[in-house]
Amino acid sequence: MKIRSKADTVEALRRTIGAQKGAVIAEFSGLTVAEITSLRKKLREVDAEFKVVKNTMIRLAAKDSDFGKLDEFFTGPTALAVTHGDPVALARAMKEFVAGSKKIRLKAGFFEGRVLGIKDVESLAEVPPREVLLSRLAGGLKSPVSRLVQALSGPQRKLVYALDSIHEKHSGQKTA
Repeated sequence: MKIRSKADTVEALRRTIGAQKGAVIAEFSGLTVAEITSLRKKLREVDAEFKVVKNTMIRLAAKDSDFGKLDEFFTGPTALAVTHGDPVALARAMKEFVAGSKKIRLKAGFFEGRVLGIKDVESLAEVPPREVLLSRLAGGLKSPVSRLVQALSGPQRKLVYALDSIHEKHSGQKTA
């Protein structure tokens, strides 16, 4: 690889690292083109991308950033999966793919400036989707308010029933 193209590659990786909202480092061995294409397609659906990277290039690109904390994981055949969207969706997609293939294994993750171990990446994959969490939050916020409304309206409702009963009793006596 020519020096100019190496510099371009490092700069492209630096931009990718700078724009990521979450990343997963994986080691692969023997993946076919079809399998890599399948993984890339799956990751594109969750606004993520998968790159096979040279360890020296990724080290240079990550050198002056928090991403450099992952340096110890840049050994062997290295692949980088980064997301520009939901890091949970990336972790879930990678975990699902790894579960179905013995040719790839997770090495580490990176989220909000922190290095994540394999167990942390797998735990992140178990978090429900954002929409589910928001609906649970909305339901949780609604529940106490609706109980308060019911508690406050209870005495008025009883008063209305009592007045209605008295009214029916008096109107029933007038007709008789």
